[in-house]
Amino acid sequence: MTTSEHAGPRLEQTLWFGAEEQPLFGWLTSPSNALARGGVLLAPPIGREAFPARRVLKSLATSLAARGFVTLRFDYHGTGDSSGHFDDPDRDRAWVDSVADAAAFLRSLGLSSISAVGMRFGATLVGAAAATHDLRFKSMVLWDPCESGRSYLRELTALEGLRRDDYEIDPDGSVETSEFVFTQRAAVALRALSLTDVSPRPLAERVMVVERGDRVMSKKLRLRLDREKVDWESTFEQGPMIDVEAFFAVMPDLTLNRIVNWLGEPSDTVEPFDASGTMTTAVVSRDSGEYTVEERSLELGPSELFGVLSEPVGDARGPWIVLLNSVNDDHVGRARLWVELSRRWASYGLRCVRVDLSGYGDSPSRLDELARVAYDSRWTGEMVEVARTLSPEDPSNVVFIGLCSGAYVAIEGALAVHARGVCAINPPVFIDYLHGVARLEASRRTSVRALGLHLKRLALSHQWVAATLARFSQMMLRSAYPTDVLSKLVDDGTDVLVLASFDDLSPCPRTPFLRSIDLWRMGKTKNYQIEFVPGLDHGLHGAKGRARAVSLLDGNVLERFARAVSGTDPK
Repeated sequence: MTTSEHAGPRLEQTLWFGAEEQPLFGWLTSPSNALARGGVLLAPPIGREAFPARRVLKSLATSLAARGFVTLRFDYHGTGDSSGHFDDPDRDRAWVDSVADAAAFLRSLGLSSISAVGMRFGATLVGAAAATHDLRFKSMVLWDPCESGRSYLRELTALEGLRRDDYEIDPDGSVETSEFVFTQRAAVALRALSLTDVSPRPLAERVMVVERGDRVMSKKLRLRLDREKVDWESTFEQGPMIDVEAFFAVMPDLTLNRIVNWLGEPSDTVEPFDASGTMTTAVVSRDSGEYTVEERSLELGPSELFGVLSEPVGDARGPWIVLLNSVNDDHVGRARLWVELSRRWASYGLRCVRVDLSGYGDSPSRLDELARVAYDSRWTGEMVEVARTLSPEDPSNVVFIGLCSGAYVAIEGALAVHARGVCAINPPVFIDYLHGVARLEASRRTSVRALGLHLKRLALSHQWVAATLARFSQMMLRSAYPTDVLSKLVDDGTDVLVLASFDDLSPCPRTPFLRSIDLWRMGKTKNYQIEFVPGLDHGLHGAKGRARAVSLLDGNVLERFARAVSGTDPK
């Protein structure tokens, strides 16, 4: 039996907590009868590892709520949807304090018994917080813990060297990862955090350590943990869950069941709790632009897609900006870009919503699907729902922005509602092919829909074959494919910006016909611009190329959609 099969009546809500001037974002999952066996905070990994872990921690929260626990999964300061910036000073103290704030919030609900689960560097932070703040945890789970910030950054550096041929270690001591850049100051502070150096007081009344069966824990860390009242567990599920891109992550059901059962062992004592006074709206930015920025979560359309709205406190202007994740990210965006950009643009008067597509992030999953998909034709209909929900009087008053698969969804959504604008970062080279396949998937005939699914699988396995087939179709079957997708948008009057990686130009750069379809579109018009960005890779992992792309995107949005309405000159 998997953890999801234990699910009973529960309530789930988003909230902000902690200091009013620096609120933290979290999800509270609780039993529906206002009685609980205690509270459990879930401390996530940092950076790239956080994305595959989000789905796992959400499942853990659901299972614990079904067992009678109130759970809080949260984002540290400067990460996820919490306030602050990743490169703010005192990263170590801010993240340790975030754990303490989470424990304090659970106690404020009336819960006296508090436990914690920390995964990877989250385990390091939970241990440091327990020592620094004397949090008196009932139980603690250290899930694949990092011995220290030093070992964690060393591991990140080694992994980047394996992933990227152009990766170089910065001599100034900063550490660039595929998700964030740790400044020299942040790296020094984080290296000082260590599970082996925490105070001699017990971390909790009881501790469970989940170690990887395919790796050896350091002797120093094992000796430190042996001083605790420890139950040791070994798992071989960690690698398939966290060492892969989020799209391919496998749910570690056996490990989740062990943790749920272990946390549920001590007692069946229950106590009342009250979560009615939680803060559902928060001011998250006061330091840029013309307006203070406020945020709240939304449920969008009949599909109840999860979104976070960033809006100015005052008069909003211009179209709605809708930011879409790729299948390896959630609404936070790669390197937290959607959070940073939506708050910046909201400070100039624009309303921005970062959205999770169904089946990803915090949006509902479809129970009729056993496997996740990279391109779902139903997502286009969801974008129509989003546009009509945000702007019911004029659904075209939106700008869709997306990365990779999210870029394709943005393009299709813009076509469907005749959107004001679309910004596509590294859209798949076979977007015309997918557009044609989507027409087959919408057929009423089962055989035609099956053909569409087969052709889509071909595109995912052989993208350049699909791109070439689409180009042939446009040349030979003009009645069926009279023009390409981006040209349709331009003809509709939609402002189009495409930011592309040189990696996506062609697998055969010296064969003219096999160049990317984007090369046939490089001409610029008033409402159409394509830029191939130096240093930009397909997943936005490299910091320099990512910064160039963000600068172009930011300038485009402010120039076309903020300045055009306000008459001001955003800087």
